[in-house]
Amino acid sequence: MSPNKIWWLALFGLGYEIMLFINLLFVVYWLIARSRRFWVSLVFILLGIGKIFGIIQFNSQSKDEKILREEGNIKVMSFNVRLFDLYNWFHNSETRDNIFHFLKSESPDIVCFQEFYSTDRKRPEFRNSDTLKYYLNSKYTHIDYTVSLRKTDHWGIATYSKYPIVKKQEVHFAKKGGNVFIMSDIKIGKDTIRVFNTHLESIHFGWNSYKFIENLNNDDIQQDEFRGGITILKQLKKAFVKRATQVEILHDSIEASPYPVLICGDFNDTPSSYSYEILSDDLNDAYRISGRGLGKTYSGPFPSFRIDYIFHDDKIISTGFRTIHGKLSDHYPVSCMMKLKK
Repeated sequence: MSPNKIWWLALFGLGYEIMLFINLLFVVYWLIARSRRFWVSLVFILLGIGKIFGIIQFNSQSKDEKILREEGNIKVMSFNVRLFDLYNWFHNSETRDNIFHFLKSESPDIVCFQEFYSTDRKRPEFRNSDTLKYYLNSKYTHIDYTVSLRKTDHWGIATYSKYPIVKKQEVHFAKKGGNVFIMSDIKIGKDTIRVFNTHLESIHFGWNSYKFIENLNNDDIQQDEFRGGITILKQLKKAFVKRATQVEILHDSIEASPYPVLICGDFNDTPSSYSYEILSDDLNDAYRISGRGLGKTYSGPFPSFRIDYIFHDDKIISTGFRTIHGKLSDHYPVSCMMKLKK
């Protein structure tokens, strides 16, 4: 059900992991108590069994990446880099350099960045668009800025490729600033694929909202939990509704593609969301095909969810999906190997 129609239903998708954990505890408790009541929670778990595999996977280990490359696979990565730690959130001056060295060691053939930042000023430490070309050894770029200040500082989204980008298109969800997706037609040998790079609506929690959530279980701190809760709900509602419209626009563009499609991005939505359902109806989730373990990609102060994805259509084969953990951003990068079906 679209949040545009009944927005509060989306809260159940957001809380699915918590509800699953609670029901699992009840199953264990009633089994220990030798009570048939365990069936109640078990039935609810089974009704949502398809959602479980959106948050955890048990796929066997795939081939080594070197072997996959020798077999003609290319490496794709999606990474919300949080502006390359522009505002020093990690209180570590080396974070930006660590991101670049990480990208060089991973050496993706196609990489999609969200929360991209670069400057035209004479500040080499933040001329990220040029620095990335060196570290990634990528000749081809598709960068779209949604916000620019002083005509020199730019915020947006970017796709880097070692293969030729033969056509570029951008779709802005709002007239000015805000969220966007870009379409890059990339030539791989004799074939062409269309790579979508998107960043859907964030919840936009401010400092006060984060502190409110952190202090919920702290009896020593007094706060108006009713008013704070209403504020959180309003922010969630606004984000749910905006994302519903955005993902429908994205879906229409995907369907209109004349080429096989690959979608990378930060959806700011869980596998139990409307956004995920809309895209997974027609596309394959690379994590579900070859991922292993818990799929969470968000490492910030809010509960850790899987909100970064790589999707593709049936004309593309993916394998070796990875969620790469490390303190480089509040999102973990995700990657997989892929090739076109013959």
